[in-house]
Amino acid sequence: MTNTAPRTLDGAQLDAIRSRIKHVFVLMLENRSFDHMFAFSGIPGINAATSDNFNSYKDTKYTFQNGAPDRMPSDPGHEFEDVVEQLGGIGAQYPKGGPYPNITNSGFAANYATSSTEGKPPPLPDVDKVMRGIDTRNQTPALYQLATQFVLCDAWHSSLPGPTWPNRFFLHGASSAGLDHSPTRSELEEWEAVSGFTYPRGSIFDALGGGSYRLYHDTSGPIAGQIPQVASLKGISFFDAHPLTYFEQDLQLSYDYKYTFIEPSYGNVVHDTYEGGSSQHPMDGLIEGDRLVARIYNAIRNSPLWESSMLIVTFDEHGGFYDSALPNKVTPPNDNAGPGLNSNGFDFTVLGVRVPAVVVSPWVEEAVDHTTYDHSSVLTTLERLFNIAPLTDRDKNANDLLSLITANLRTDCPENI
Repeated sequence: MTNTAPRTLDGAQLDAIRSRIKHVFVLMLENRSFDHMFAFSGIPGINAATSDNFNSYKDTKYTFQNGAPDRMPSDPGHEFEDVVEQLGGIGAQYPKGGPYPNITNSGFAANYATSSTEGKPPPLPDVDKVMRGIDTRNQTPALYQLATQFVLCDAWHSSLPGPTWPNRFFLHGASSAGLDHSPTRSELEEWEAVSGFTYPRGSIFDALGGGSYRLYHDTSGPIAGQIPQVASLKGISFFDAHPLTYFEQDLQLSYDYKYTFIEPSYGNVVHDTYEGGSSQHPMDGLIEGDRLVARIYNAIRNSPLWESSMLIVTFDEHGGFYDSALPNKVTPPNDNAGPGLNSNGFDFTVLGVRVPAVVVSPWVEEAVDHTTYDHSSVLTTLERLFNIAPLTDRDKNANDLLSLITANLRTDCPENI
């Protein structure tokens, strides 16, 4: 397994890549950090936590170790204020308008032991579970196989140190229009029933134009968990997202879409258990999400699109799980978003916690990529691949994935996982 580094592409190289990659697919799962998912994978060359990494709380040292449960007993906090403490240490706070506290990644255990943003804090014997990593090979075999046979990115961060919704918005618009928190009920009602969530400079779907993209969502599990988050965007409705039931057969037909975005089922969101979904939410477990990963790969691999495709599997944010990588400074969107959604005065100059990401294509080598990415890198990739102007300063300055594309079409890719 080799390490890759970003390279500057000239016009001829970019044209060659454009002739190879015609279809980009993205599956975004939920709430897992890179170390939690991959530190005990045994994959050589990754930057990952070891038993030397620890957090302390109430005179107890919580060392990072293996043995993470499939399901967490309670949902670790991952709201903006939770992540401030997780990154900045016990009691760290963000003064409105900043600056962000010094980042040490030393407050994950303390925050899990005390935060009530996702419900009651866990009993003290459960605190160590947020400092554990899974057995990647056996608990997520499909994701493990993709990570070992294609490109595993070990420096992919969520776009801001905060929760699901603003991070997913960054995937769609290289901005969250200032949103730095989970939306309130009134905000959700406004977006979903009245005006739709609006980007100051539009979304990637606006930039691509109708007929150039397609949306799918997994319709398994409870009905409430089948509502796609992307339907909250202005210009996109619930009916624009197609049931995943038709995914395999659609790929066998004339499929001209440049970009395909896929959402999992979110499970029982009404009672905040998330059970019955396929998102890999910490309260729901890993199995169904891993089956979803396998399903998406197998459908693309066995379609006419395989030799012109790129699949990206990533996670919206870290879900409160420990990670050892310190988030970098980053260019803010600078898209003139108003203050209305910015409850913390966050300036978007700090990346979020590191999350897993795998890039799959017959045009990439087996590799570990140490390049810094965030969710805006998906947009940068689409924009440079399909000749679209950047939406904000964030995607304008983000690293794209095109340097991973080689000149050699692989013939050894597994037909099914």
